[in-house]
Amino acid sequence: MEKPKTYTSPFGKAIYPHLNKVDTYKTNGDKFKEKYHVKIEFSTNDAKEIIKQSDEALKVALAEEKEQSKSKKPLKTSEFLGYSKEGDKVIVHFKMKAHGVNTKTNETFSQKPALFDNELKPLDPELQIWGGSNLRVSYTPKGWYSSMLGGAGVTFRLKSVQVKDLVQGSSSNGGGHGFSVTEGNSSENNNSTETNEEEAVVQTNQSSDF
Repeated sequence: MEKPKTYTSPFGKAIYPHLNKVDTYKTNGDKFKEKYHVKIEFSTNDAKEIIKQSDEALKVALAEEKEQSKSKKPLKTSEFLGYSKEGDKVIVHFKMKAHGVNTKTNETFSQKPALFDNELKPLDPELQIWGGSNLRVSYTPKGWYSSMLGGAGVTFRLKSVQVKDLVQGSSSNGGGHGFSVTEGNSSENNNSTETNEEEAVVQTNQSSDF
């Protein structure tokens, strides 16, 4: 079997990243699982290659299922393609299991994504990656087939992350609500002393090859 190819995504905006700490969630069978993951927002143009990779992985999964099942009935495609379209944006979900079992050796393993800054130095564990950070990832597209999930689907398996512009903390100012500074006079008499300790901090650096 051909070794899965690893790709590097374009830079995009991180949405609800769980990259520093594992995300623990409960499955339908009441079992707890752990994974690292991040959704990244791309422009439609930047996401073209990723969508193409999803289509190709889907075709492979359908072909393998057809060969294995010997079914003459048309196979279905699930709704889980690894990405979704929202207006002129494409949201891609990259995932990594925190724990698992090696299918060849039957041994258990633990893993987490390697995190790098823009100069390719390992990211300080104290620096938490928050939503809004500008980053890119290395990943492997993986097609699969599950009748329980509606047919063939695709998962983008996360491997490593490079952060270009780091956002830390939660935004307590208007920027966190989709606003930006604009002309006007409302600030002239605004003597608010509200603390901005929770305001998002952005660290901007030059990009480097991943």
